[in-house]
Parts: sequence; C-alpha cells; structure tokens
Amino acid sequence: MSLSNTTSRWGAFNKLMHWGLFLVLAGVFITVNMAIDLERGDPTKGFLMMLHKSFAVTALLLMVIWRIKRAFSPRPFAYGAIWQVRLAQVTHWAMILFVLMIPVGGFLMSQFFGSPLVIFNVVTVPQLLPINEEIGGAIMSVHRIAGPFLFFIILVHIAGALWHHFIDKDDTLKRMLPGSGK
Repeated sequence: MSLSNTTSRWGAFNKLMHWGLFLVLAGVFITVNMAIDLERGDPTKGFLMMLHKSFAVTALLLMVIWRIKRAFSPRPFAYGAIWQVRLAQVTHWAMILFVLMIPVGGFLMSQFFGSPLVIFNVVTVPQLLPINEEIGGAIMSVHRIAGPFLFFIILVHIAGALWHHFIDKDDTLKRMLPGSGK
C-alpha cells in the first residue's frame, strides 16, 4: 500500500491521520466528560483536564499536518448522489474548522484564566497573555457549545460512512479502513 492518495483510493498516510485523529478526539471527549462532574481542586479532575488539553493540542497538530499533506495529494473520487457529495464536503470542512478552532479557543481560555497548559505532563506552555476572566468566560461559553457541535458533526460523518456501506453498498468506507487497498 502506498503512502500517497490516488484518484481511486486513500493512501496509508491519510488513513493513519484519519484514524489517529479519531482516537485523539475520542480521548478529548472521554476525558472532559469524565472530569465534568468532579469538584474543582480534585486531583483526578486536574489530571483528566491535563489529558483533555493534551489530546486537544495533539488533535490540532495532527489536523495541521494532515491538511498540509492533503493540499499536495489527489483526492479519490466521491461516490454518491450530488447531495451526498455536497453534504460530505460541508461535514468535512466543518470538522476541519472545528478541530482547528476549538483547541485554539481552549488555549486562549487557559491563558485568560491563568490556568496552566501542561501537555502530557512534559511540556508547560508559559503564560503569554494577561489574565482576563471576562474574555476567558466568553471563550468558555463558545467552547462549551463548539465541542458538542463537533461531536454531532462526527456522528453525521459516521452515519454517512455507514449509509454508503449498508445502503449504497459502495466502497466509501472500505477505502478508509486500515489495510484496505481499495
């Protein structure tokens, strides 16, 4: 299997980024949902939020790398009716934008609240912006809406893949599965 995409199939690099990003985003959602009901100051909450932020930074970096690589490689032809192709395009671009914007918003929120951004307990990002809880609160309001919206978009993406597989019976899903040469 080639690392690069062709006009008929996804390459290994694209599949690795797709499924890697899926796993990292699962980590983002799982950790924040485990932490949400814990009391402020609880060490478990602090650890889970460190993981949440770490996975979010990882998702941002993966998406940037993936988008740069994709700009220079072909895209396999799209299966389906024009409405399916357009819906897939809107869904993909929405996921891309949200995966780029949400971690940036989270970083700004941490900065304005003066909350340290520690990545996997290895790297600590210094305080670069002045503490401003009003701005931090506004960003947090958007962040709390954007996360569930991204989750919804991911569910639409999964539903589309399953639709192609079980209803249209085409190779859309098979082309993205690891080890698939299609």
